[in-house]
Amino acid sequence: MTLSTLHKRYPYQKYRAPSCSCAMVFHVLSVAVMLVIPAVIAFYTRNFWVNELSYTEQPAVAFKYKMLALMGTDEGTKAWSTYSYFNTLSQDILSVPSVTVQETDSDYDGKTDTLNLTLSWPVSTVQSIQFLAVFQYSLSDVCELVMETPLFIQKTVSDQSVVVFGDLTLIQRSALQPHYPHTTYNTSLISKPNLLESYELAGILSMVSGRDLATKITEHYSLTTPSSSFSLSVVLNIPTENIRYQPGFWEALKIAWIQYLALAFVTFYLIQRVRAFVFENMIVTTVSK
Repeated sequence: MTLSTLHKRYPYQKYRAPSCSCAMVFHVLSVAVMLVIPAVIAFYTRNFWVNELSYTEQPAVAFKYKMLALMGTDEGTKAWSTYSYFNTLSQDILSVPSVTVQETDSDYDGKTDTLNLTLSWPVSTVQSIQFLAVFQYSLSDVCELVMETPLFIQKTVSDQSVVVFGDLTLIQRSALQPHYPHTTYNTSLISKPNLLESYELAGILSMVSGRDLATKITEHYSLTTPSSSFSLSVVLNIPTENIRYQPGFWEALKIAWIQYLALAFVTFYLIQRVRAFVFENMIVTTVSK
């Protein structure tokens, strides 16, 4: 009958047993436990096979110089936009502001860190304002994303100079696929520029709110001060974002393999100690050589 080597004790001591024996059964079971237990522990302690990861990236945000404003005044509604068709249809209520834009790249990495936008109107009886500005929002490190996205501000005015401080933050409802160009939302927010209905703010915001990806202003502070004419200033920071994405097969396998090996080393050591005790103390019948 052929004997298989099941265990060795150095120097050069081997423990053998027939294929059909209790010792062989113990050998097979102990090896199986050594291989399976690390996987079971890794699986039930969660995050063994990851479906979602995240990384940080500061988006590249470019102001597209497209704006639309509606103001409630003592004289009725006033309006202005950078869209010529809208302005043509709004001649009776048009109020044109002076616009100042300053983009600052404080760390010289080629990306805007702070945007200062100021609009000043030659009116002094504004009671409320709705303001929409359009930006291009891009990611490129792991996930490739380009989309057109709005910044919307609505304020009830008590004093005629309004300053808003906030961050342009990403709303992400689902994880992105890495290294895949996401350009679904890289379309104009004004879908049909020659239709007045396309400029309705409620419709634009409703469309954007249904996206998987959008932006909003996370307002930190707002300040109002008396002034002889109405002005709206926005100090907008572009912070680093935490981007969620779906890892590919090899990236998920790498993470799972690291977890498995870390547990396998411990399991291997413990099972080997048990095997040594069983074979060296002849708890199962073997032939020592």
